[in-house]
Amino acid sequence: MIQASAKNTLSLQLIVLLASLSALVAAAIDMYLPAFPTVATSLDITPGQVQQTLTIFLIGLGIGQGLYGPLLDRFGRKPPLLIGIGLFILGSLFAALTTSFEGLLVARFLQALGAAAGSVASRAVVTDTCDPQSSARIYSMLMQVMMIAPITAPMLGSLILLYGEWHLIFWVLALFGIISGAFTIRLLPETLPVERRVPLSVRSMVRNYAIQLSNPSFVLYTLATSCTLGSLFIYINNSPFIFIEIFELTPNQFSYMFAANAIGMIIISQINLRLLKFYSAMRILLIGLGGFILLGFVLLSLVQLDWVALWSYSLLLGLGLSMSGLITGNLTAVTMAHTQQHAGIASSLMGLIQFLLAAVIGFLASIAAAPSLYTLPIALLVLGFVAMGLCLIGKRFAQQATPDP
Repeated sequence: MIQASAKNTLSLQLIVLLASLSALVAAAIDMYLPAFPTVATSLDITPGQVQQTLTIFLIGLGIGQGLYGPLLDRFGRKPPLLIGIGLFILGSLFAALTTSFEGLLVARFLQALGAAAGSVASRAVVTDTCDPQSSARIYSMLMQVMMIAPITAPMLGSLILLYGEWHLIFWVLALFGIISGAFTIRLLPETLPVERRVPLSVRSMVRNYAIQLSNPSFVLYTLATSCTLGSLFIYINNSPFIFIEIFELTPNQFSYMFAANAIGMIIISQINLRLLKFYSAMRILLIGLGGFILLGFVLLSLVQLDWVALWSYSLLLGLGLSMSGLITGNLTAVTMAHTQQHAGIASSLMGLIQFLLAAVIGFLASIAAAPSLYTLPIALLVLGFVAMGLCLIGKRFAQQATPDP
């Protein structure tokens, strides 16, 4: 078994493992994307109903992350994680066997409940072993490894569709879950000592959640994360229909475009790692949000003027999404740095709030209007502005207590 390294560092092998566990979420979402139009035809449902299978997944992620926090702080990081991986496998198998829209919704919810464990446990392990500035670098590294899933998963999904139907995608996801569980058993150390574990009771859970919610900086930064995540899921929800139906790309071409955006995030994340040697996570975060907003405005202007083509739309959208490389890891580090004890509880509460709100944002966007060229630039612009405002207010509260990382 790999042991966690000295404080403020994690071994590369452990970082890859944690990223792989967190990437179960991305794999379950992104591998399925090229199949959206096919699923709609196969189950005789509307594009909006297909998008609801992603919304229910996000709701499951939020609820799951709320449940795992107390379990992680009571039983340690490893046992609840293994239970979650088991649920992910069961949900994937159920989805692989279902032939109805309702069955797919249930399967996706169960799959998400399981996948949530990887995200919560990974953040808790990093918080157990690293200080805020080091954790910002670790989260950025995690994001780079996790980006392998958005790059490869749509390609693998489109490849599967060439040789089989969409159910086969979920058989492959079940196999990924089995492999992840095996490596977790073999490699993951326990980072929460027995003496730091807290009793599992409704009273203690309510008290510990209340402690986190009483911290305005933690709450505001978490809400900002919900906005950036919401914009990402609006992109995930709408991009298959925009690029496959409006721009008339094939599923395979769409997967390459999707992968190119993920590569852009990796490049910006690598730049972020270098910037963190000289600047605070908060400063880089605000720069990233500024770029997010600016590129959303430029893209919206081109759409409004009808000056947009496939290449310009894809390029500006990709650059805007790439700003996540300056946002996601730093915002996570800043948020977790303002927790009030109990990293497992804080991590799960952060996940609960961000995924439930992101699900609501994505659902509202899906019922507000059909996918169009306006959908994505409006999401970048509006949600970027809201996230920026929340971060600035959160920073002001934080300066009254502790400095930002």
